[in-house]
Order: sequence, then C-alpha cells, then structure tokens
Amino acid sequence: MKAIYLLAAVCAAIASLYVTPAAAVTFDYSNMSGKSIIIDPTDNCGGSGTVGCFSFSPGDSLQITSGTATGFLGGISGTFGVGTITSIGSLETANVSGTGTLSISDGFFTLTADLMWVDIATFGTAGSLNTMGTANLGNIAYGGSNGDLLALLNAGSGVNTATFQFTSPMSLTDLFTTNSTTTSTSFSGSITAVPVPAAVWLFGSGLLGLTGAARKKKAA
Repeated sequence: MKAIYLLAAVCAAIASLYVTPAAAVTFDYSNMSGKSIIIDPTDNCGGSGTVGCFSFSPGDSLQITSGTATGFLGGISGTFGVGTITSIGSLETANVSGTGTLSISDGFFTLTADLMWVDIATFGTAGSLNTMGTANLGNIAYGGSNGDLLALLNAGSGVNTATFQFTSPMSLTDLFTTNSTTTSTSFSGSITAVPVPAAVWLFGSGLLGLTGAARKKKAA
C-alpha cells in the first residue's frame, strides 16, 4: 500500500510537468518622436568594470503600438552600465548592470515595474537589449482595468526586449570605447507577460505527496 502511495505521488509530480501554462500576452512599443536611447561612453555609472552607460530620454519616451494598450504612453527611467565587451565576428555583446523602472499610463492609472536589461548586443547596423528574452520585469503594480496591463500585473513577471538601429554600422566597441561623445538612437521593442506556470505549483504538490509518503514509510 505504501508503494502505491509513493508511486501515485511520483506520477503526480511527473504529470504536472506537462500542464500547459497560461498563454502569454505580448504588446509592442516604439519610441515617441524625438525620444531616444542615450549612449554615454564617458560615464561609468559610478561603478568599476563598466565601459559606459545608457539611459532613455526622460518622461514619456515610448508609445504602445499593439494590443488593448495601443496608444498608451510610457517611459523607462534609470541609468544602466555596460560591462566588458565580447566580440564574436560581427556580433558584440556585454552584460548590463543597474535597475530602472518601466512605466505605462492608461490615462488614469500607471503601471510600474522594476526593470533590468540583462545584456546588450550589436550586429551590423542593429543593436538589441535583453537578447535572450530573459524575464527582466518584476514588482509590477497597477490599479487600472486595461486587459494587457492586467495580464502583466497578474503574471507577476515579464520580458522586455528592445532593438535600436544606426544608419551606419556601430558596434559596442564603436559606441563605448572608440567614440568619446554621447550618441543617441531611436528604439522599439515588445513586452511579454510571463505567468508562473501551473506546473510549478502542481510539481510542488507532487513533492509534498512524496514527502508525506516518505514520512509514513519512516514511521512504519
């Protein structure tokens, strides 16, 4: 009988891994006219090991361009440090340090979230932030009723990625070690709500079942 309890607990834990998580919601954004990413090779953000910093134009610098939040304005505050640059052919990457805040207003309520960019990369004329699509939004707060913003709130975490482009190719080395002046460029990106998969909670239940079975076996 004990073996049956143990087997059932193991099956519950394994089966939970195949539960389909809630569908993620993604909405796009682009920079507002005159707003940009500001790349500054002269500032190490007050920390060692950085080749420079980047930030976004203050105030409302982006506009949502898809989904139920289309037309909403927002911005990204904070200054982010760029670490040691790694080159693989035309691809250059670097880790990013620092925490900022993403804000999106529905006209009455403002969603806010802590934001970490994770990494930065350039390839040819294009650059990107958070290239691996790592979850980098947390501590999300929102008191309104917009569907996409609520999805982000209810997910509890999200992925913010962005791209930027120059007319002439500019690598991270060009931007942060060759140049000695501040450079600005337009940007666009997407925000994806990433719900905690139901499998995580069910797997926890399976583990509890395993623990209970093990205790019963020990007591016997």
